[in-house]
Amino acid sequence: MDDLIRRVVQEQMPETLGMLREYCSKPSVAAKGEGIEEAAGLVRQFFEDLGASPKILRLEGAHPVVYAEFPGASQKTLLFYNHYDVQPPEPLEEWASPPFELVERDGRLFARGVADNKGDLVSRLAAIKALLTTHGQLPCRVKFLVEGEEEIGSVSFPRYIHEYRDLFMADACIWEYGERDHKERFHIVAGVKGICYVQLEIQNLRTDLHSSLGAILEGAPMRLVWALAGLKGQDGRINVPGFYDRVKKPGDAELEAAKAIPFDEEEIKQYVGARSFIGGKQGFDALYDLLFSPTCTICGLEGGYTGPGSKTVLPRKAMAKVDFRLVPDQDPEEIADLLRRHLDAQGFSDITVTLMGGEKAYRTDLRHPFVRLVMDVAREVTGREVVLYPNSAGTGPMHPVGMALGVPIVSIGCGYWDSRVHAPNEHIRRKDLEETILLMARLIERFAV
Repeated sequence: MDDLIRRVVQEQMPETLGMLREYCSKPSVAAKGEGIEEAAGLVRQFFEDLGASPKILRLEGAHPVVYAEFPGASQKTLLFYNHYDVQPPEPLEEWASPPFELVERDGRLFARGVADNKGDLVSRLAAIKALLTTHGQLPCRVKFLVEGEEEIGSVSFPRYIHEYRDLFMADACIWEYGERDHKERFHIVAGVKGICYVQLEIQNLRTDLHSSLGAILEGAPMRLVWALAGLKGQDGRINVPGFYDRVKKPGDAELEAAKAIPFDEEEIKQYVGARSFIGGKQGFDALYDLLFSPTCTICGLEGGYTGPGSKTVLPRKAMAKVDFRLVPDQDPEEIADLLRRHLDAQGFSDITVTLMGGEKAYRTDLRHPFVRLVMDVAREVTGREVVLYPNSAGTGPMHPVGMALGVPIVSIGCGYWDSRVHAPNEHIRRKDLEETILLMARLIERFAV
């Protein structure tokens, strides 16, 4: 890679960190609607400072999307997807420093959203600045699409893609994130799982009652627990009839890529503090489920008294939040309907089901030349082993982008295995941020050819 670019990136690191510090100071918690306008306005300002003429796109009832475009010497167009919203910082008492204040300790940069996804956007902006500084113009046209609802399921994002499809058109897309694993191997991801996120609620009594009446009446939490217990067996198999009917098996290219992934199950168990995986699965069987099998997870459960001491009460209501991670070709609305029918058939018609958000799974064709290009650039810049994942075990709004624009999508970024995304003390390593800036700059150069 050009030594001049490396030198410029290093010289600009104080400004880059200043940008990241300002960005992370904006709460932008989508779940609470907190700081959304301020964060979107700051992103627009970042683009303006680099010479672009960004637009803040708006749709009724939706958080704004920030769009920017930089001209280039080549008409080839690379689109970057990012999001400016973050997860809530709670539990606050577990943070070693204020969550919305960027703090550096031992080469690590701590703040809510720094790994997911503010550090990645800043790395891309810094790459743009370095290329403009060294070349005077970009090697190709570059577009940015930065949304504000990713952490709540990108509920309005498909509408934006439909409304502004022509604006977002490109030849390829770099997605929001990436990481280095325990052995410092660089991960490249070419897809995501989908999701069906539901809220289950029950209120089966007019008021809370004395628990002595538990001899003849059942409280809401017990009924909800019975219903939840029937959703999945201890082997991981989901018991909702029809749930697996549309599951698309991975193709030969996906299976080949998965078999090449170094999967150290003992290292993973030790890190998370688990004795075994669901169903006792090991080796490739466990990795297969991680990548290619749908899931059912209780994300939250609430009901009755949970304060200090004891309170003998028969609670009138209870609530649970449940997510199903989906694979191609499952549809989140259909899964919610199947869940409704299952609960009714099991005698739980008194439990309401509310679909809080849903996204479909998506995978880029691993044989596409763009996938190979990103892998080659990653090897060139990092000098390390590169691991290709057919898809993430997580979710994002890749499906509407891939289907509407018809472009290959690959995700790379500045995170690492212990970035603690969505958890207290979220962070990235400063050296990974600098490396990712170099990677993005080189990718733009190579893509333009």
